[in-house]
Amino acid sequence: MAWRRLRLPGGSVAIPSRADQPGGELDQELRLLMRALDRQPEAPLLEVAAWDAGLAVAADAAGWPDDGMLIPLNLGASESCRAGAGAWTVLPLDDLLPAEASFAVVRAPHWLGRAGAEWVVRAAARALPTGGLLALLGDRARGIESLRRRLSPIVGPIIDRAVGEHRRLYLFEKQVDDPPPQQFAWTSTLRIAGREVTLRQHPTLFSPARVDPATALLAENLPQRDGRWLDLGCGSGALTVAAARQDRTLTAVDWSYAAVETTGRTLKANGLEADVRLADGAPTGEQPFDVILCYPPFHVGSRVDHGPAARLIQAARSCLAPDGELRVVLTSAQSPRDLLQPNFREITPVASAHGAQVFSCRQPATNRGRRR
Repeated sequence: MAWRRLRLPGGSVAIPSRADQPGGELDQELRLLMRALDRQPEAPLLEVAAWDAGLAVAADAAGWPDDGMLIPLNLGASESCRAGAGAWTVLPLDDLLPAEASFAVVRAPHWLGRAGAEWVVRAAARALPTGGLLALLGDRARGIESLRRRLSPIVGPIIDRAVGEHRRLYLFEKQVDDPPPQQFAWTSTLRIAGREVTLRQHPTLFSPARVDPATALLAENLPQRDGRWLDLGCGSGALTVAAARQDRTLTAVDWSYAAVETTGRTLKANGLEADVRLADGAPTGEQPFDVILCYPPFHVGSRVDHGPAARLIQAARSCLAPDGELRVVLTSAQSPRDLLQPNFREITPVASAHGAQVFSCRQPATNRGRRR
């Protein structure tokens, strides 16, 4: 856990946050919020898609009510939130009740895309009563105007606005109790590795509207062996479904609450079963796996960052059987030398297409035998 300092109108505060969380990208939005509000918001307060406890820390420094809730989207964000939440509550979205908050904050997570950002706003609005306030903040260059124009039929009218820190703030008053459903392809039917699959999808997941080419390439180049298989970072469950076979025992994990729920729904839609778990890296207390599938991330928020990928590859190494195999796909932005060679002694290219490459990794390196 690292600490970063944030300058606010009344001084600076320190915010704890994991390096694999993008909360620092939204500090300008937080500064604008604290500067623009001319009175304390009515409690309880709420932030949906909280990547750390920045809002709770800033609110405490400003003397705001300590009755607030932070809703993280993954386990890493949850840990960051709990480290600085103080008296605020940190809870998953499923535990948030309708009309539970009076004032909601959404610092638009533009890296989630148009559908993901809208989903976050809708989730925040559901937690407000009629007359509750929702503060939407974001960067004009990152789609905040497009998002703002779509929200009045979903939330209600804009009653105030502010500009500063190269950001925009729009204050909505909730007047819409029954908004129209979000226009999003929650289900699609497609072929994955020669198999027709019903895929459930979620707006906040990577490549939410389709199976991206790198995932498809990995699905088409799976090992043929049986045994215990792990889909590490399962997302919508495309690889879990592609790997399903009677002689395989499947486990799927992800740190995203939405990913675990969506993978479970994908499996159910295809009449398949797997052990789907919420985990920050590899599942604990498990026997080693014979095959691990992984498409590691290469972004934290909108910036390229290979730290999360390195941590995921190390997690795969730690739970792989001595004669097991990690089958991994990397994009051209990711280095096999940096990510794979420190962790495995045998690395074999399997396939490449569309700027992505699949590797077979065997013989996990011990700390003593790892390459330097």
